[in-house]
Amino acid sequence: MENIVIIAEKPSVAQKIAYALKPEFISLTRKVYKKVSYYELKNNNKTIFISPAVGHLFTLKEKTNVLPIFNLEWVPSYQINKTAWYIKDYLDNLQNLVKNADLVINATDFDIEGSLIGYNIIRNFSDIKKAKRMKFSTVTPSELQESYHNLIDFDIDNAYAGEVRHIIDWFYGINLSRAVMNAIRNAGRFRVLSIGRVQGPMLYFLFKKEEEIANFKPELYWQVNAEVEEISFLHTKNPFKKKDEAETAKNNTDKKGKISIVSSIRKVYTLPPFDFTSLQTEAYRIYGYIPVKTQELAQSLYEKALISYPRTASQKLPPQINVRNIIKQLSQNSTFTNLANQLINENKFRPREGKKEDVHPAIYPTGNKDKLNQDEERLYNLIVYRFLACFADPAEIKDNKLTLNARETYNASIPEIVKRGWYEFYPFLNEKDHKLKFTDGQDVNITKINITEKTTTPPIRYTPASILQLMEKENIGTKTTRALVLDTLYKRGYVNGKQLTITPLGKAIYQTFKQYSPKILDPTLTRQLEEEMEKIQNKKVSKDKVIEDAKNIISSIMNDIFNHEKEIGTFLKSQLEESEKFAPCKCGGYLKIINYKGSKFLGCSNYPNCKITYSLPPTYLFTYAGSCDICSSPKIWVIKGKQRYQKCLNPYCSSNKNVGKSEKAAEKPRTVKKIKKLEAKKK
Repeated sequence: MENIVIIAEKPSVAQKIAYALKPEFISLTRKVYKKVSYYELKNNNKTIFISPAVGHLFTLKEKTNVLPIFNLEWVPSYQINKTAWYIKDYLDNLQNLVKNADLVINATDFDIEGSLIGYNIIRNFSDIKKAKRMKFSTVTPSELQESYHNLIDFDIDNAYAGEVRHIIDWFYGINLSRAVMNAIRNAGRFRVLSIGRVQGPMLYFLFKKEEEIANFKPELYWQVNAEVEEISFLHTKNPFKKKDEAETAKNNTDKKGKISIVSSIRKVYTLPPFDFTSLQTEAYRIYGYIPVKTQELAQSLYEKALISYPRTASQKLPPQINVRNIIKQLSQNSTFTNLANQLINENKFRPREGKKEDVHPAIYPTGNKDKLNQDEERLYNLIVYRFLACFADPAEIKDNKLTLNARETYNASIPEIVKRGWYEFYPFLNEKDHKLKFTDGQDVNITKINITEKTTTPPIRYTPASILQLMEKENIGTKTTRALVLDTLYKRGYVNGKQLTITPLGKAIYQTFKQYSPKILDPTLTRQLEEEMEKIQNKKVSKDKVIEDAKNIISSIMNDIFNHEKEIGTFLKSQLEESEKFAPCKCGGYLKIINYKGSKFLGCSNYPNCKITYSLPPTYLFTYAGSCDICSSPKIWVIKGKQRYQKCLNPYCSSNKNVGKSEKAAEKPRTVKKIKKLEAKKK
């Protein structure tokens, strides 16, 4: 009897594979090893065990602690990370099953991470020659069955690429981060700092944007506009660089004028189905979801068999996807019934696709149903609307270009939506639709002529979505890692805000490497490494060569750090202390933000000589707003949803009369006892 083991990436996927294959077997039994559920399928000539991993079961460990560290080995994750103790049961169960298998099938996600997960399990407990691969883009029963019956060779080059990426990221992250932390520790401070292969270029782009903003010199200009029946016509010479020229244009304008109209029809074609970056961008624009949250929600929808594999760069829906059947299934969902039926009735099953391709198709709904929380439902609906829209007709816009002749010439543009087309299918647009009030050759009265003084505006900062778009364009990082790296920059305190602003600490990290080892910040260098790792997948370069190249680069950077360790430590220490200053203290020291058991408060730098403390809002955004005029305590701007108001941090100050009682109660001064506990914990 043939003994087969199928490795799934997560427990939920193992269950779906088992039940998808169940009809072909005599029996399906759920088994339990300690606390790990796995499945056994049996018929007359074979037994199949389907057992899950929980992501990566192995991790890298150094064999020495002398920097730079290049001697690594793969070990079970629970041996390194004590919080991953539960992994041992999954690993032991897989080892027991795989070691006796005639065939091992890797059914993890079909990407370099999934391939590496399976590769590490198989090479440690079995023989890679016994391995095959299931390739699927959804975890629907039909696709899982088809994938099982059409096994492909184990994708060893994908596994190699995944392994090299982990090794190189480890080389960069651990070596450089430890070197920087050693430098600041030797200068007399400790702070968890990090820098990495993708962090460096991301900081580079963010810092360059800050430089553009800082170097921007605003210039005055003037706009002249004429109002006719509440429609604003802009002067053709706008913007005016000189105010007297704008005033001359205003004075030369007659109170009556004639309108001429030139109209044309243009088609606006539907957007292609989502790839991963465009999904993250739209989810941020519409719902404000940061990219890492969208990533988590999309993964959950995928594991529930509601959407296809999300981490894709493709904008195409291949012919083998049964879009007709999916749209019919969506018509049973009351949210999409009308839209889906419209496509069915008009026999519209040919999507408009984009140019980008990947091993997985664009993100699409499977048509299945499941219970969702609010955030999951929002993201799911966004994906479905975009999917349905790509089958709809183009919208048609009538562009009306109006010219107002009144000795001076003014223009206006009034678009009219002639045919809504796909606009009906995608309710997240801000399209403008006006009704034309004028006719060609019409004489009109000008009700008002305005001169508006304006200043040029600085460049706009990146948002979490737009920085990911830039990183994709520059080919830095992967679809998965970009969002995680951005999340790390937030957690390390290098950036903050919805409009990404580099903090003083982030600037210090950037300036340190710019001065002493700019290679880590160089997007070109990181891009070249990305391209080399892609070549591993295509068998164009060996993994050993790529690793050796990375070692040489890192050794060079480490030498730069070692040679300037004292200067780096002193500079980072001073910048760290500067970045901690939140507000001046009455004693002459400064108040700094202290995190204690998940909450924040202000404590004095002169503690224990000064024991002044102030509580801070637990969830709201806030910034320093100066000293209180009544009690001299620090005030803050509180940003609570759309509200923005000032409050004194002294809860007993009379200036807080209008602050809600619930907030007063929540913000009592911390006791000296709690501060002592915190200081003892730090020591």
